[in-house]
Amino acid sequence: MHLSCLTNSYGRFGPEAALELVPRTGVTFLELPVRNEGMVSFFKETPLLTDASDPDTVQRVLERIHDAGLRLSSCNLTSGNPLQAEALERTLRKIRIAGQLGVSLVVAGGGEIESDEDWPTLVNHMRQIGDAAEEQGIIYCCETHPGTCQNADRMLEFLDRVNHPQIRINFDTGNIFYYNEGLDVYHELQRVLPSVRHVHLKDTNGGFKDWHFPEFGAGGAVDFVRVREILEGAGYEGPASLEIEGIQGEPELTLDQYQQRFVDSVVHLQKCGWTV
Repeated sequence: MHLSCLTNSYGRFGPEAALELVPRTGVTFLELPVRNEGMVSFFKETPLLTDASDPDTVQRVLERIHDAGLRLSSCNLTSGNPLQAEALERTLRKIRIAGQLGVSLVVAGGGEIESDEDWPTLVNHMRQIGDAAEEQGIIYCCETHPGTCQNADRMLEFLDRVNHPQIRINFDTGNIFYYNEGLDVYHELQRVLPSVRHVHLKDTNGGFKDWHFPEFGAGGAVDFVRVREILEGAGYEGPASLEIEGIQGEPELTLDQYQQRFVDSVVHLQKCGWTV
């Protein structure tokens, strides 16, 4: 099990800042987003790669990562709802790029449906994604997001319906609180643990639909000692990717403030027994 940095943690400064600053924290792995060409992301950063990036661009980015003394733990391929044909095609392009980058894990959506009538289409699309991932030697890990992977009940139903060996779960310790009411994050993790291949570590105040994801230890709802013990007890060996998304309504942070949040989060995890 190793700590990684999802470059969203640097907000609008994005992966350019992460390449420079993450090595100073002792963390040596990155989760790199591949963005949607022509679309501004939620974080408004300048992406290093999109679904339209050519092989030469991909190679140059990979060289920059290596030159910074970093390695890729995974790629984040969030592309929209894979129920939709456009999002499916975008995801398939991104999987090929992830293959060029040499990662074995990607993180993206499991989809949303409006009625049970949508299940056959979603299952078909997810199996296409799984087949494409298999060709690249990749496991596709579904985000803890609204819809089919919002909580353990839905994740288990989704996995049973899709029934593809390359489709697994990315468990997010903060999103369980944000998208659900009254759930125990540790119980939810334990229920899906056999299918978890990627983890997003995120702190929160625990509020339902309350965008409050500060530096680790400042949210207070997530016991990172207990999360570590659950993962270690199950023999989990994948990435634990730090994701620090800030607090809704706070003033715009400087780059130094983003870095301090990341540094403080790494220090908190080390106090909780995690190693970089």
